[in-house]
Amino acid sequence: MTLQQLLAADIDTLRQWSLVFPAALAQATSEKWQQYGSTNCVPVPVLLTDGRYMLCADVLSEVAPGGLLRAMWVNSDLEAIEAGTEVMAWNDAVAMIPVSEPL
Repeated sequence: MTLQQLLAADIDTLRQWSLVFPAALAQATSEKWQQYGSTNCVPVPVLLTDGRYMLCADVLSEVAPGGLLRAMWVNSDLEAIEAGTEVMAWNDAVAMIPVSEPL
């Protein structure tokens, strides 16, 4: 699955995938959200064990026209997002979330 394919996918398909990207792209996402984002939809990437970050691909449902993240999306460097994002199966990405030790 590619990012372009996900942009055209339905919500059930989106929920099966994750977007995995480097810290620099996570920071750029945060900055764009601060400029153009909606408080009704706050993308908060999760740090993975390899130092990259992930979001569930269902966030892409909000970048379509009329979506809560549309302004953020159209004002972002879409080429950099596509080049820096790995589409990974949801279960594979979740397996890379650090496990906390019990207290």
